Amino acid sequence: MSTAVGNAPAQFAPTASQLDMAYSVCRSIARAAAKNFYYGFAVLPRRKRNALSAVYAFMRRCDDIADNNTLSPADRHHELLEWLNKVHRAWRRSQPNDPVLLALTDAQRTYQIPVGLLDQLAYGTAADLEDGGADSTGAGPLVARYQTFEELRQYCMASPRS
Repeated sequence: MSTAVGNAPAQFAPTASQLDMAYSVCRSIARAAAKNFYYGFAVLPRRKRNALSAVYAFMRRCDDIADNNTLSPADRHHELLEWLNKVHRAWRRSQPNDPVLLALTDAQRTYQIPVGLLDQLAYGTAADLEDGGADSTGAGPLVARYQTFEELRQYCMASPRS
């Protein structure tokens, strides 16, 4: 996965209405999928709530790809790579077309979120795929088992793998 991406280019200048729409999409994703977790966002100031919703929507898409049991683990890994490539392209373009990517790019720039940290979050969703967690047919549900806290910590800290 490419990590040679810096901050979004200086010409990134979406209109206020474009950002409002993009953040609204992200808040809707968070509200629908995060259930009770979403209510923790509600107490944050609007800009931080929006940024956290954008990061959540990005991660929701990563997790949905990794958990898609209609695809083989190899296909899920490929889809996740494609999603991350779209994310990286969005950061290089002046204006992403996807509302999640538009909001994420704005949040990343506003709060100077290191791109590598977002990549690591995405890699974490693929840890089961890379560990070969599927059954012998490669089509079963991915279930991770950890014998020690250190194994669990490594899973949670999932670093980029080639």
